[in-house]
Amino acid sequence: MLEKDARRILFFRALGETDHEGVILPSSLLETVQKNMEPFLKDPDYFARFCRSLEKIAGRRHNIDFSTYYMAFDFKLGRSSLLLFVSFLIGLGSNYLGSGPKVNILLNPLMILLCWNFAIYLVLLFKGTVFRKYTLPPANMAFQLINFGRSIKDKFNLLFPKKSKKSTILRTARVYFIKLWLQQANVLSAARLSFILHGMAIALTCGVVAGLYLRGLFQEYQFAWFSTFDKSIVMSLGKVIFAPVLFLIKGNMPKENMGAAWIHLFAASAVFYILLPRFLLLFHTRLKIKQLSGSVKLDLTLPYFNKWRLDSVNLDLYSYSYSLDDKNLLLLNEALERVYGHQDKLIVENIQWGEDLPKSLNQERSPVFCFNAAQTPENEVHGKFLNKILQRLNSCIVIVDYSRLTQQQQNSRFLLWKTLLEDFVGLNRFFWTNLETTSSENDSELAAALWRKNN
Repeated sequence: MLEKDARRILFFRALGETDHEGVILPSSLLETVQKNMEPFLKDPDYFARFCRSLEKIAGRRHNIDFSTYYMAFDFKLGRSSLLLFVSFLIGLGSNYLGSGPKVNILLNPLMILLCWNFAIYLVLLFKGTVFRKYTLPPANMAFQLINFGRSIKDKFNLLFPKKSKKSTILRTARVYFIKLWLQQANVLSAARLSFILHGMAIALTCGVVAGLYLRGLFQEYQFAWFSTFDKSIVMSLGKVIFAPVLFLIKGNMPKENMGAAWIHLFAASAVFYILLPRFLLLFHTRLKIKQLSGSVKLDLTLPYFNKWRLDSVNLDLYSYSYSLDDKNLLLLNEALERVYGHQDKLIVENIQWGEDLPKSLNQERSPVFCFNAAQTPENEVHGKFLNKILQRLNSCIVIVDYSRLTQQQQNSRFLLWKTLLEDFVGLNRFFWTNLETTSSENDSELAAALWRKNN
């Protein structure tokens, strides 16, 4: 799937989960698009077609250019020209940090830049062995940083008139979309970020080299060695560092006060050690991005996407050692339909305390397990039961209902259930809710509660 189609699908999923009142995507609009797309139900590109049609109709109705939202956070080099320009200026100005005309041979901006790039090359060389355990921060961490920045921005926005409801929904959907995108395309995003960093390194180096020549043109620029070490040691070290460059330019090691010769040598070293390797890395990363952006894989088997089809979703609801009353069952059924689409029939079954997995479990249906938060979670009972679920099933939804807890009990009981599910069972997502008051505002949490093996 092309990157743009994948972004569009994830954005409209995010918008659907955040637009609880149907301000931008009312149910009537979704039904219209569903009917228009009915001839393409068996088409492998059905969801891409569906979202293109949805974007066209909703965009025309609300006068919104959705592409400005779902193409956010794309790390494209063209949109980062300001970063490149700033990097160039930093490199240009780095040569004017010193006040005197004499510059230390081994302690100047270009030598520092050379050392930094050598360190980067070593990391890239050994990242598959020595540094294989070190990876980029997970998508959730990046999402938390984005949310933190957004919360600060929202505080400043209190000083200004409130924006429209549509713009608030779109901003919230964009933040949630970024989280979804980083989870689905973290390799592509990392490659794009590397592409920008390589571009910034090239711009910074060009700025440093340009600064060397500008300073050399307008004032006396001499290179000297200030240290207790013998100068012959410095020259010997310099011959090792600059040997490949001196061989290519067929030159000799400059003497201490030969400013112009040192500038030419440093410029040639920057081209050989930094610009040439960085351009090669830039080209390699560009090829990687082209390959990844042309084949983005989304998990379209998630129950949520059945909302965009006319197919029904088959859910089995199992309540563990307690019974849901009619009101709670109705509210839960409505929530499941909002999030995962229409269902022919919600099958409800009660599991007694200590019982084994129900025989009615069916891999073709999506099981929903509901637990009573008022019960103290036990590793030997709840933990054992949940471990069997994860071993046998490929997907499930776990709901923990705290409607029977007092306000004072909720925090401590939440920690107990969280510890059991995450630490003992290894289930990293669940829906903590009060089924007596659950509403559309909790739909995004319910959607995120879907657990899938190896995800």
